[in-house]
Amino acid sequence: MWGAGALLGTLVLLVAAGGFAASVPESVGTVQDFRSAEPCTERTARTDCLRSETATVRSTERTGGRNPTYEVRLDGPPDVPREMEMGSDEPLFERLRPGDEVTVTLWRDYATALDRDGVRQHSTDSPESDPEWQAGLAAVCLVFGGYLLYLGVVLLARAREVATYGSPRGIWFFGMCVLWAALAAIPAGVAGAFASSGRGHEGRGWLVLVVVWIVLLPAVYSGVRWRESRGRHAARAERLYGPRAI
Repeated sequence: MWGAGALLGTLVLLVAAGGFAASVPESVGTVQDFRSAEPCTERTARTDCLRSETATVRSTERTGGRNPTYEVRLDGPPDVPREMEMGSDEPLFERLRPGDEVTVTLWRDYATALDRDGVRQHSTDSPESDPEWQAGLAAVCLVFGGYLLYLGVVLLARAREVATYGSPRGIWFFGMCVLWAALAAIPAGVAGAFASSGRGHEGRGWLVLVVVWIVLLPAVYSGVRWRESRGRHAARAERLYGPRAI
């Protein structure tokens, strides 16, 4: 039962990985369009240019502890969202008060920035990081799918042995490898974000993410193997000499 469930999970995750990977080129194109967008004029279509709408601040709210969110609630035309999330409290968020009039910059379905009295702050609502997010999610789904494939094969092919002697050591070992491999996508994503900054570099970020992530995988494997070896040595020493006195 568990083996069949793991194989089903493998199929779901591999399909998800393929979907995320297939969406990367489209996202790269979207970022290129966004970075090349100009302010709207009477002659340009109002879908791919930067539109400006006036709105009124209804309220602002900072929530969370170490990783707070900064929300601005707005009243304005239908195109203006009721809420915008800003990345920090500077340079504009901390100055905003209920009733303030602001200018909202819109592009397609994104509300990308707020302006007031010559001060601009970008929101978190933009397509900038989408290619890196999708490439990172594809990598994470791929490694988890591979692990579930291994788990399903082991549980089905060695069901009697597993029932008698318990789970093989490899299940825990490769599970830890997969967990740390997924976490390795975070620094790889940071490297990808830096690589994709700047107009004309939209297609580099996800490639850098994949390369950095692959480079980190041997380090992940070695680290998990070293930790496991250290744990076995400590357990053997405890059996031979007893627990250490504190």
